[in-house]
Amino acid sequence: MNVAYLDPAYSRHFHELAACIAARSGGRSLALLSSPAYLPYTMGDASCVWTPGRPATPRALPAEFAKAGWAPAGDARAAAVLSRAVEWFIECFTRERIELCLIFSDARPFSVAARLAAREAGVVCVFFERGAFRLATSSLSTQGLNARFSLARAREEGGIAGLAADAPLRPRASEPWLRLRFARFVLRNLIACAMNGDLRYLQHKHYDAAHYAKLAWVQWRAKHHQRRADADEMARLQGRPVVVVALQLPADSQFVLYSPFETNQKFIDFVAAAVRDVAPDAALLFKRHPMDASHDRLPAGARWVEGNLARFDAARPIVVCINSTVGFESLVRGLRVIVFAPSFYADAPALVHASRDDFRARLRAVLERKGDAAAGARLRAEVLRWYQAPGDSFAYTQGDIEATAAIVMQHLRAAPELRGSASE
Repeated sequence: MNVAYLDPAYSRHFHELAACIAARSGGRSLALLSSPAYLPYTMGDASCVWTPGRPATPRALPAEFAKAGWAPAGDARAAAVLSRAVEWFIECFTRERIELCLIFSDARPFSVAARLAAREAGVVCVFFERGAFRLATSSLSTQGLNARFSLARAREEGGIAGLAADAPLRPRASEPWLRLRFARFVLRNLIACAMNGDLRYLQHKHYDAAHYAKLAWVQWRAKHHQRRADADEMARLQGRPVVVVALQLPADSQFVLYSPFETNQKFIDFVAAAVRDVAPDAALLFKRHPMDASHDRLPAGARWVEGNLARFDAARPIVVCINSTVGFESLVRGLRVIVFAPSFYADAPALVHASRDDFRARLRAVLERKGDAAAGARLRAEVLRWYQAPGDSFAYTQGDIEATAAIVMQHLRAAPELRGSASE
């Protein structure tokens, strides 16, 4: 079986995984790249770099791009570039006889083009992302990721064992020199985009070197200033409702595509006002994303917190977010969670979904009940089984690669396109 992979995540993970799957099935692997800046991460694999051209059949931009800054609505050039990319993928899939395509992130325009082409060419896509258990697992699914993944649909797929509920989830050591590799990618990509302006339409973000330098500083500061909740801090929370609000990166695709709030600041202001109306005595804590370098303002009485939110578990807080992984982590620990947008844990029975219109009513109801540790344990087991593989995309062992290859084959066999026909 011939295996393709898209834009690797600045590590050797896809290079090694694709080679492992191809070797098991007697095929070969191929890298399909949106920019020549990704070539160093293919480790010499056979590769094809996307090239611009006039599409034979113009396509409309998918509805999912409506809120995406990288493909503004009505942008004829963006639609033309995406149309050409779809055709290019169909050509590559057909010429190279690809049966399986590994894709890191399903929200990138290049990934969307591959997904559209795969449907026409009969290729199964397995989508990957950093896992629900960072540095220990990767998320993967043929359905898609995050809001596109459904536990309810996954339960209908036979033959997927994935990771066991009691599987050890020890963080792996990250590949060395990842930051240096990423810095090299940014520089190479800036040069590539300067030479071919159409490349920017297939990338989900602007790789601004100054912006990433600022983020590096923010991450260093967060890492070196994490602290545990001391006895005095926990004493101040005793007897009061505690609401912890986890913010997300404003440029993250899950925020851009699904948040009912245009900015984190509007989210902060809305939640703070609602909490003050419903529970005036509540302690209101906000946590920035570790990579967020913005300067959002907090209303009077609210405060920022850093570090691992599990330190507040003794206060049994209510966790509020858009659709962050923090919500999943909190549900697993038996906490009460309210979200505003769909996510990979959307089918969890203990989860509360809210809108801007009903958030106050939802919050009142949640304040009256307790968390559910048993439901959290069941959710953890289901996510491990249907949505995780061992080893983070940036931190993995050779054993993780072998195990992930076997899990990919399980997903391949369960895919509607090839159900019952795939073999190792």
